Amino acid sequence: MTQDTADAAPPVRRPGCGGGCLLRGLAAIAVLVAIGVAIGLIFDQGGKATQPARQYVAGPAAEYKLGDVNQFEPQHLFLVRLPDGEFLAFYDKSSRQQELGGSCRLRYDETAGVGTLEPIAGLGGAFVEECEGSRAVWRVDGKYSFGNGYGDLDRFNVSVDDAGDVVIDLSTRSCTRSKGVPGIEPFEVRTCGPP
Repeated sequence: MTQDTADAAPPVRRPGCGGGCLLRGLAAIAVLVAIGVAIGLIFDQGGKATQPARQYVAGPAAEYKLGDVNQFEPQHLFLVRLPDGEFLAFYDKSSRQQELGGSCRLRYDETAGVGTLEPIAGLGGAFVEECEGSRAVWRVDGKYSFGNGYGDLDRFNVSVDDAGDVVIDLSTRSCTRSKGVPGIEPFEVRTCGPP
């Protein structure tokens, strides 16, 4: 029997965790937090990150003709100067396209009619959305006219600053959205975030 116990392999000791596991776990968490902070700094994220512009300065008001429509494609904006001198700014994507995840954009068509709506004197044409075989039309003041769409165009507050520049406030976008199921009545007008 003594020979049997001498030939037997010594028992394998499995290391226990004890306090070492807790320290290793805390160290792993600290490393992960440090990596997250480094990524945030590299990609300009977090509370101190550069925030998107809340305003778009569209240039001197005097350079815009009365009764004219201008598109700012990179900003996805239309700036309308009504014949009376008032400025209006609209987002170039309809409520329907936004709610249903579509990619179609509006365009200004100076020859388009506005159906049964009274046209604006001194400013013809309309905003038109032609998408997947359907068409929707809005008057140049953003009022929904007809077609496969709903709600007036998303609108931004516009002002002229002390320097005489047109300033579009991107944080004040009014928009039409469904109260329940997206794309289906009833709708409500509310404030949406920047585009």
